Amino acid sequence: MWEDILKKDTLIELITKFIFIESKEDKDQVTGKTKIKERVIFPRYHQLDVIRKTLDDLKVNKTSQNYLIQHSAGSGKTNSIAWLAHRLASLHDEDDQVIFDNVIIMTDRVVVDRQLQKAIMGLEHKVGLIRVMDDKCTSADLKLALESNTKIVVTTIQKFPYVVDLIKDGSNQTGVALKDKKFAVIIDEAHSSTAGKDMMAVTSALSSTNDFYEQDVQDQLVQEIQSSGKQKNVSMFAFTATPKPTTLRLFGRPDKRGNYRAFHLYSMKQAIEEGFILDVLANYTTYETYYELNKKIDDDPELKTTEAKRQIAQQIDLDDTNIAQRTKIIIEHFRQHVISELGNKAKAMVIMASRKAAVKYQQAFQKYIEEHHYTDMGLLVAFSGKVNLDDENEFTEASINGISEDRTAREFNKEAYRFLLVANKYQVGFDQPKLTAMYVMKKIAGVNAVQTLSRFNRICPPYEKTPFVLDFANSYADIEKAFAPYYTTTLLADTVNKQLVYNIVEKIEGFYVIDPMSVEGANLVLHKARIESRDKKKLNFYFGATEKKIKELDEVTQREVIVTLRRFVRCYEFLLQVSSLDDVELQKMYNYISYLLKYVNISRPGQGYDLAGKIKASNFAQKQTGSHTKGTKRSNPEVKLPMADEIELGEDKKKKLSAIIEEINQATGSNFDKDIAVKSILQLRDLMMKSGDLRSSAKNNSEQDFELSYFDRIDDMLIEGLEHNKEFFTLLLNNNDLKKEVLGTFASEIYDSLREGSIINNNI
Repeated sequence: MWEDILKKDTLIELITKFIFIESKEDKDQVTGKTKIKERVIFPRYHQLDVIRKTLDDLKVNKTSQNYLIQHSAGSGKTNSIAWLAHRLASLHDEDDQVIFDNVIIMTDRVVVDRQLQKAIMGLEHKVGLIRVMDDKCTSADLKLALESNTKIVVTTIQKFPYVVDLIKDGSNQTGVALKDKKFAVIIDEAHSSTAGKDMMAVTSALSSTNDFYEQDVQDQLVQEIQSSGKQKNVSMFAFTATPKPTTLRLFGRPDKRGNYRAFHLYSMKQAIEEGFILDVLANYTTYETYYELNKKIDDDPELKTTEAKRQIAQQIDLDDTNIAQRTKIIIEHFRQHVISELGNKAKAMVIMASRKAAVKYQQAFQKYIEEHHYTDMGLLVAFSGKVNLDDENEFTEASINGISEDRTAREFNKEAYRFLLVANKYQVGFDQPKLTAMYVMKKIAGVNAVQTLSRFNRICPPYEKTPFVLDFANSYADIEKAFAPYYTTTLLADTVNKQLVYNIVEKIEGFYVIDPMSVEGANLVLHKARIESRDKKKLNFYFGATEKKIKELDEVTQREVIVTLRRFVRCYEFLLQVSSLDDVELQKMYNYISYLLKYVNISRPGQGYDLAGKIKASNFAQKQTGSHTKGTKRSNPEVKLPMADEIELGEDKKKKLSAIIEEINQATGSNFDKDIAVKSILQLRDLMMKSGDLRSSAKNNSEQDFELSYFDRIDDMLIEGLEHNKEFFTLLLNNNDLKKEVLGTFASEIYDSLREGSIINNNI
């Protein structure tokens, strides 16, 4: 590498194209004076490499390809985007022709907007080179910027649907057709929205003509289809650390084996090994909450299982005793293990399950801190909207913190604040190097788990930082599984074919709720240049007729219809962007269903019975269930598209409230009637899962034959497990009927699990 870096041409390239001075304001918290801190920014090798390889590929392929850049958190993505945008803005091909007329940077983060602007201006001090479309700018302003000679435009993806409408309406003040210009679109953090309607709006806007409504409906439909997906005048450059399957298919490139992968990779593993980020799974402790649950009413109402469980889980989460116990564990853990880190500047983030939980925990934290006379434990909350804990008190982030929401992140950087309690906020894109610990109260999975826990993986020079996690809601195995696809590289091993969409359409037609004449009529109205009040009445008639037919079905079928309609929209939008679909009738159906889903109002089954005050939880106990200090080395790079398989609706069974409570007590290890039995069974099941004899039997026999060896081994397992629960296991050993009745329920699950080499779920 040094032989390349020390070359004359490389040094000239670094000095003229990469190295710049970064200026940051630093306010002294004591004196209030502001100082300007400057530092020289020099590219890391992976940043130099991605720019070089991308530019070389563009000189050959020009605007014909898309580029997926999979760079780990902590890779310096903001500077990489700035360098790429700067180079693309002046890139010429071998014939000295400009490859891109405009560079568009799409981001949802205002802070990054400002950082990008400063970084790019640090590279080239040219007036009018870059324009940031902030909250004050409208979609009309964005359209004018795209039509102008502004080389770099920074905006959000949400403005593009309105740009499409403006173009279709023919409001062209500049006389420039966007389809005649060439665009480079850089996406900061490519996520799920890049596979849906918003991304379709981007490609549609950048390939649009100004004569849309001058065509007949058939030609308009054809243009809608053709303007989706890869456009010949647009190249996309998608940056992400955690590419979803849809992102890989949209922006990735197939390798020799047909797997879609990133154009350039800087993996989490490499970033950890090079010391630029930390392994957040290296000090991971899990807790489980135990409690006893019972009814407070004499009635035994019949409820929907899923909805009842949701309500009960929410009540457990907000229980004052539960909150008080967890608050003590968190604060004392922080004081004993975290507070002295980073020269006594360490901070922590608490991931809340809901906004109500954020408010209640804030109150509990404040009370505990005051009762123990701790003076160095300031805290802030972060959530959107308003929260009502009772009929009188209303809370917002600003009212609790005493500052405006836009100041929360800056305020948290002050030494006085130690905790930030967040509810669906600051879990993506928030960069605070002083974050040293995270306390998790919420179920997180997949990309969401990786993005959330990555908030505190940043190093904090000159200090040695040791990250800590206390997780009250997830198992370590589940979190490790979430990180596995992104530890090294990520590959998409499957794709979706056109037949899937046609199969979904057949299923929709089988419900007999959508009249083909309604689809035709609605599309004629939707493609009119001007929709008047009588046209809106027609649309209401079409959609109202469909809604009426849906509501005539039973609750389960209603749910199935809505799920199927949403699935069609999702699959069609995705396929339209990655394949050569050219079916006008499908486009008509898509247009109709898209508007229908906004119109139709099907209430969720299972609601209507409020369990507040009707159940009581007691005897809470927080027990540590695991401590993991080795970090992760697990890589499972292969991912699959979620829409490739059929969606099956699970039956929402009705049970007595007492049965639901019993089921939850079993799953949580409560002190109710069957508590001892449940915990003992789970311990026994774990022993059986480790049996080499049973594993061999499962792999080489049918399920029926396996059960013979399964029941032969039960007595041995019971004897081996006597130390776990002598009284209960002895009871099973002396009662063959009870033994078969209780342990026979696991035979099928254990057979399937051992045969497939997986571990079955801990829930009964």
